[in-house]
Amino acid sequence: MRRKKTKQFLNNWRLYFILIIFVLSAGIMLWRLYSLQILHYEDFSQKAAAQVKTTEQIKNNLQYLRGTIYFQTRDGSLIPVAVNKRFFEIYAVPKEIEDVVETAEILSKQFDLSYEDLIIKFSKKQSLYELVMKKVDEASAQKVNDLHLKGVYTKEYIGRYYPYQEFASQVIGYAKDDVKDFHGQYGLEKYYDDYLSNQSQSKNLFDFLSLKNLTYSRSNSDIITTIDFNIQKKAEDLLQKNVKEWKAEGGTIIVMEPKTGKVLALANYPNFDPNHYSSYPLTSFLNPATQLTYEPGSVFKIITVAAGLDSHRITPQTQFYDNGEVIVNGKKIQNWDLKAHGACNVFDIIAYSLNTGAVYLEKLIGHDIFHQYVLDFGFNQKTGIDLPNETVGNINNLKSFNDIYFATASFGQGISVTPIAMINAFAAIANNGLMMTPYVTESIIDSEGNQEKIIEPKPKEQIISAEVANQLRIIMVNSVEKNKVAEIKGYQIAGKTGTAQIPDAKGTYSSKTIQSFIGYAPAEDPRFIVLVKLDKPEAPLAGSTVVPMFRDLTKFILDYYEIPPRF
Repeated sequence: MRRKKTKQFLNNWRLYFILIIFVLSAGIMLWRLYSLQILHYEDFSQKAAAQVKTTEQIKNNLQYLRGTIYFQTRDGSLIPVAVNKRFFEIYAVPKEIEDVVETAEILSKQFDLSYEDLIIKFSKKQSLYELVMKKVDEASAQKVNDLHLKGVYTKEYIGRYYPYQEFASQVIGYAKDDVKDFHGQYGLEKYYDDYLSNQSQSKNLFDFLSLKNLTYSRSNSDIITTIDFNIQKKAEDLLQKNVKEWKAEGGTIIVMEPKTGKVLALANYPNFDPNHYSSYPLTSFLNPATQLTYEPGSVFKIITVAAGLDSHRITPQTQFYDNGEVIVNGKKIQNWDLKAHGACNVFDIIAYSLNTGAVYLEKLIGHDIFHQYVLDFGFNQKTGIDLPNETVGNINNLKSFNDIYFATASFGQGISVTPIAMINAFAAIANNGLMMTPYVTESIIDSEGNQEKIIEPKPKEQIISAEVANQLRIIMVNSVEKNKVAEIKGYQIAGKTGTAQIPDAKGTYSSKTIQSFIGYAPAEDPRFIVLVKLDKPEAPLAGSTVVPMFRDLTKFILDYYEIPPRF
């Protein structure tokens, strides 16, 4: 019997051996946990906290730096609008806080923080890191240090700072407030992120075998934009004032050089403060000038006339008798003033902004030719501006070749465009028919101070002839002089208003409007072109809202550039 048991034990010795090892390992693990959690709790807690601090310091040393973004002034002076700045972070190690209530009371009073939120954070006794405040200045950090609160610390780091707050925010964008992911979001910060941010020196998978190539380079580049600080400031001031005065939902102003495509100002309201981007909804970051569309209204009549003149289907003297309304596919189209104007020519159609006249001209041109010119002017394409996520207009209605869609499109309804595409089309007219690619950045400067890249004006194509462009200039100057509101003494101004009704969710048009004006000066030799747009102002006509805004801004730029009057 004893021999049988011995034999059985020998046959199962492997199982017993594994069982003994398991029991011994479990015992060791339990003793280690007891030692860490109870016998040596304080020692290991302090070591863990120190390790967190060391890790954070390493992250801080390896974090990205970013290049500076500059605006310019007329004399070439550079003004930094996006820079790096030393900030401090206040954080807590709850395990080290002895009196949660007292610590929360002191911090909440000193820094106007939520006492309840601090209590919740400081009560997480297993946590080794709880953020209290981010992006605080050195004085505030020193104030925390002087309080000598156990378990509360400060940490220095490099963050992105925008010294002019909301100024040009949708153009500039912002960089994420994260030392591990210090990359651009929206605007120039995103579009030129590869230049502005540090990149790892590693070029391919095998480079990661080298420790040297895992470090971050400091070869970030600076961006010098085409934006003129003073013109942008004037545009934003005008926009904010008038949006509030007319109780509009928002608005946009764009200023460009028609001969080069250089964007001198791009203002939107409302905007946001990129220093505190997390306080705003995502919609605040979209750039309405390049990422949102609208129905342009009567400014589009210039495109209709351009198509007719360039295709030789009409002349400036083409006659039209206005009865005040026209019926297309059983639908009545009337003029904005609900009046009949009798015998008219193309000059009158534009000066009095006759919807019926635009419908008549489009019919003379023909749907196929009109459609082709709408395509040529680029309303279904991106302009190519160097800002991220540019969207395109919607002219899909014209694919059906339905008479009513062409009739409404002739005066800018039933189709949509972006503001940048609309002003770029007018800029082509101002530039003798040659369309340019709009751009916001002029040069990129490397870390050595050398020009790494220069952005040159980029022609696209000749949309209309120079002769037709000159005829359109005369037609628009006549319109401005007849309507008086946009006139500036001593200068010829070429321009056109637009008041477009806004479709509702059911596709019917409401009484709300988008009002706009596009014009350039001096008309005979354009130095700049301006688009002004207000969304849903509480005013019936563009003549009382956007036209005075255009005039004020144009007068400012003429004086700023010291362009002398011609008469």
